[in-house]
Amino acid sequence: MIVTSTMKWCAALFGFALVGTAPLGASAADWPARPVAILDGFQPGGGTDVLVRFLAPEVSKIIGQQVIVENRSGASGHIAAQAVSRASPDGHTLLVQTTTMITSQSLVRNPGYDVQRDLAPVTQLTRIGAVLVAHPVLPVRNVREFLALAKKRPGELIFASSGVGSFAHVVGELVQQHTNIRATHVPYRGANPATIAVLSGEATFAFIGQLVSVPHIASGRLKALAVTTIRRSPAVPNVPTLDESGVKGLDVANWYGIWAPGRTQGATVDALNRAFVRALGSSVVRGRFEKEGVEFVGSSPAEFAAYVKSEVTRWADVARKAGLKPES
Repeated sequence: MIVTSTMKWCAALFGFALVGTAPLGASAADWPARPVAILDGFQPGGGTDVLVRFLAPEVSKIIGQQVIVENRSGASGHIAAQAVSRASPDGHTLLVQTTTMITSQSLVRNPGYDVQRDLAPVTQLTRIGAVLVAHPVLPVRNVREFLALAKKRPGELIFASSGVGSFAHVVGELVQQHTNIRATHVPYRGANPATIAVLSGEATFAFIGQLVSVPHIASGRLKALAVTTIRRSPAVPNVPTLDESGVKGLDVANWYGIWAPGRTQGATVDALNRAFVRALGSSVVRGRFEKEGVEFVGSSPAEFAAYVKSEVTRWADVARKAGLKPES
């Protein structure tokens, strides 16, 4: 489903039932007292969904409680983030989010929460590049031919993203700024719907994360033109980087992280961190994702907090230089 109405977007964000003032978090000694829910702000089939659903059973084994993944898509993931920011700070309601939560901050007038004040960083899970993909019938073989076509048809090519201000959106805008092309952006409610749009020919191209795009590239249903990181990905070793292809200096990767509500006790956050970092080290998890080019991080809460702070500054500057402004 294409997100086309600002009014609908805002209604989805602010129509979410507000949770009353949350009590102070329970003691870490009491955690976990019941199943733990991880809210994913994107639709099933997206990169976060693929990763966290594979990770959840490993975390469950470690903490001795069921870990449930719940998709609450919409508003570039801010609906889920807002819900977690207002949840009871007892370690039983968590958020999985991506760079999108940061990149979209400059495009949201009032998301209903402050990412640095109302959410407690637990750990950065991973770092992974995206792939510039197009439908196989597009008459280009590489990035240079793609840019030449885009310049011949300004505004005609449609690029899909997983939402307004998403990582996929901002990367698309960055490439346009660097290459002086102009395409039409159409936001979808997640990476999977955006990928389907390119597969069907509804959209011309997109920057899709490797967890979602690689299977379609391998089957020949998507044409891979470049990866967004400075080094080639082991998942698609024959696909050149944007830098190799003439778009010099671009090195961008999406990252995934786990947050708890902002007032969660430090001891509970530390316990969550230990569980997720241990799960990331599982041979089952690494065996599934390392071959797809996923770089595992597993940072401490303090390291992740510092990284989030730096990313807020970085992407606000990128949005300003790219001329991206909040929706009215």
